[in-house]
Amino acid sequence: MGEWSKKIGEYGEDVVEKFLSIIGWNNPAKGVQIECLNKNGEHLNEEGKSVHTHGIDFLYSYMNPLIDGQLNNIVISSKFKTEKYPNSPTKKFKWFITDLINQVECYANSPLKYESLSDYRCNSVNDIGVLFWLNNQADSDDDLISKVASARLDYFQNKTIYIVDNKRAAFILEVLRYLKARNEYNYSFYYPSTGRNINPISRNNTGTLLPVEYINSSVLPIKMVKRNNGNETCFMLATIDYFDKDTFMRLMGLAKDISTNLSGSIVIGFPDYDSLKHELIVKQATQGFNDRDFTKSISVINYTNPLNAF
Repeated sequence: MGEWSKKIGEYGEDVVEKFLSIIGWNNPAKGVQIECLNKNGEHLNEEGKSVHTHGIDFLYSYMNPLIDGQLNNIVISSKFKTEKYPNSPTKKFKWFITDLINQVECYANSPLKYESLSDYRCNSVNDIGVLFWLNNQADSDDDLISKVASARLDYFQNKTIYIVDNKRAAFILEVLRYLKARNEYNYSFYYPSTGRNINPISRNNTGTLLPVEYINSSVLPIKMVKRNNGNETCFMLATIDYFDKDTFMRLMGLAKDISTNLSGSIVIGFPDYDSLKHELIVKQATQGFNDRDFTKSISVINYTNPLNAF
């Protein structure tokens, strides 16, 4: 309990802005004020009064590497608290999400959005909300998302909203810290074929930008290239889940499916892998996998230990 909060606390109260730069969302617009376009008075503040404007903490736009020609506008709400998550967070969570949904709705129809479209050549536009609710208290139960997963919202209007809690944020930070420590490699996020990113002119397999679709995923796909030998590559899947045989088998299958265009070794990273306890399970699982040639290239590491090699 609280292990992720300690890691979050290392980054200070500006953790969200630092986090955005670490995942490649550089120089987002900050403190953006837009007019509330809901004329029925349904957008309310926390006191239940109608609002006339919305304050957006961060606003970031990028072309989606997973979908050809799609512009993603990310409306970001930052809730960094110095107290731990409430034991019953649903009420506060509903308010945070409702407020963010209102921001996304008004931004989607704002002059600011349509002015910014001139900077991009796009076929479609996706307006997305991201809620960061973080704290730095060591006695906090960090897995907020599991607590609020069953919360029902009366008004959602088909908006896409991603939630980042301590556990998800620290997972990404831990993986990237591990990769930085392995400074003999350059790393980038891997963008697999989705069936919707097939344009050879714009198609990129890798990049320094973390797609929003990955931001609260339990798995991160990474490509690593040896600095002194560009032909020596690794494909890494890092997971937030703890090691067990079933999870390892699933990740081997996923690695095989999405690394078909990559050569080199395969690295699967867990936050708790211990070779003394788990090496036999790894050997049994790889021997039972249906592609022995593929499993020869697999190694397993603990990404919370920068000295852990592959």
